[in-house]
Amino acid sequence: TGSSPTGGKTKLTFARDVFPVLQEHCIECHRSGEIGPFSMERYDEIVGWADTMMETIDDGRMPPWHADPEIGTFANARHMPRADRELLREWIDTGAEAGDLGSLPEARNYATGWQFGREPDLVLPMRDRPFTVPRDGIVEYQYFVVDPGFEEDRWVESAQVMPGSRDVVHHAIVFVRPPDGSRMNGVGWLTAYVPGQRALAPPSGHARRIPAGSKLVFQMHYTPVGAERKDTSRVGLVFADVSQVTHELVSYAALEQEFEIPPQTSAHPVRASLSSIPKGGQLLGVTPHMHYRGTSFQLFSDPKRAPPGQAEHSTLLSVPNYDFNWQHTYLFDKPLDLGSIEKLWFEATFDNSASNPFNPDPSEWVTWGDQTWEEMALAFFEVALPRTSDSDDRQLASENESS
Repeated sequence: TGSSPTGGKTKLTFARDVFPVLQEHCIECHRSGEIGPFSMERYDEIVGWADTMMETIDDGRMPPWHADPEIGTFANARHMPRADRELLREWIDTGAEAGDLGSLPEARNYATGWQFGREPDLVLPMRDRPFTVPRDGIVEYQYFVVDPGFEEDRWVESAQVMPGSRDVVHHAIVFVRPPDGSRMNGVGWLTAYVPGQRALAPPSGHARRIPAGSKLVFQMHYTPVGAERKDTSRVGLVFADVSQVTHELVSYAALEQEFEIPPQTSAHPVRASLSSIPKGGQLLGVTPHMHYRGTSFQLFSDPKRAPPGQAEHSTLLSVPNYDFNWQHTYLFDKPLDLGSIEKLWFEATFDNSASNPFNPDPSEWVTWGDQTWEEMALAFFEVALPRTSDSDDRQLASENESS
């Protein structure tokens, strides 16, 4: 086979050659109980999917990652090296042989349940009894308020939502609602469970602050699946040692709600910008959010003082093929100093035509709404703010709110 991965000397087999590649790039999602539509853990489970698997890799749909590789570099990018792609191709082209299945490499211990590497310090259910999701129909967003009983500020190093009935929980977001009259940075985002998003470990010394007396609000989006389900989702918290916290993690949002997407329109742009740039912060990453008509997303920055001849703005992120089923947070390889930025803004593009196979109804005018057949034009920004003391935290919150 000449330039094949094995040099044509030995026919590739699933057991010896292919399984390690799948462990590295695929089995995290393609295993029992995970988001992948079929398991890749056994030869007899994968061999019938081999051609489809290669097609999705060639199309760039797998591994799931949608940022343009020519714009920006990202710490959590998912890429399959060319050598691994060609190894899979040769294995399929030469008969997709099993090999000695008794000699498979040892299975990896992928994280299941809590993703912290240990049990959380505190687990809070959304309420003390399940919510019943009907077998069909529309379920409006449900909101559940939990009092964690914090009598002093608590710093959270990591947080994770654990769905109770995973097949009906489309997404779950936990927000912090501070006591009346208290100040807080950003939108109060704590953590979320959303389609296709992996848990991301924060940088060392970074944590989110929950002010004393705060409540936690679960925003639950349920999608009926043809059978009644009962759900009690939970949030798990890992607390940080406050003496080790150097930066506060804060989420900000930019959104545009006053749009109308005409029927049969294939490329309708919607723009929005962050209302203010947090002083002294660093931009760690961004999470675009649209629904089924969303097709692309671009994030731009305008410098405070552009030298003569320099472009008025630069592109920080381009997602040319947005996928509602894989809502990534794009973490920059190097955080962006916000002190040099005058404006952060994005352009989201929507396809409301019949050529969009995911379009619920191309004959409808589409506006902002919670349900997936409606639309959103939204981006969350993960920002790190330097912290020195509790009094400085309060002052920084005040400055950011008034800036």
